[in-house]
Amino acid sequence: MKPVENSAVSPYAFPQRALRRWARENLTFGTGSDGAVHATFRLEGSTCGNITFFLLYHVALAPESADRRIVALRCEPAPQEENHKRMCCWQANATTAAAAMHHEIPLLGQPLESVLTWRPRRSPDGCLCVEPSRHYKWQAVLETLHFALGL
Repeated sequence: MKPVENSAVSPYAFPQRALRRWARENLTFGTGSDGAVHATFRLEGSTCGNITFFLLYHVALAPESADRRIVALRCEPAPQEENHKRMCCWQANATTAAAAMHHEIPLLGQPLESVLTWRPRRSPDGCLCVEPSRHYKWQAVLETLHFALGL
């Protein structure tokens, strides 16, 4: 029998088992000449009609000497991705949906460590149609990054 992870002990909102898998399967890293970290997280979402789409979440962190502050956040459809346009919010108003995807940048300017105390309203819906589902995805991305860096 496998041991069950106790979420009361973990500083993360997501199970560490999931963070470990996401770090291995969805996260890629690059490093700037100044020690800045550039990470890309490939997220698989789905529409209300269960149509799969892929998004790329880009995060840039300041060098370690600057407390690994989040200096840039960006979400965009993966290359050649068109299924994101099948989300209800995109069909209702593509401009508003795109603005939410591109301009919602939680924790910008804060140390990555602040993700451990960030507890926004969240929804595990596969789409980006409402703020809680967008927060859910950003929290998954940022916690995975924190976990992978061993901070």
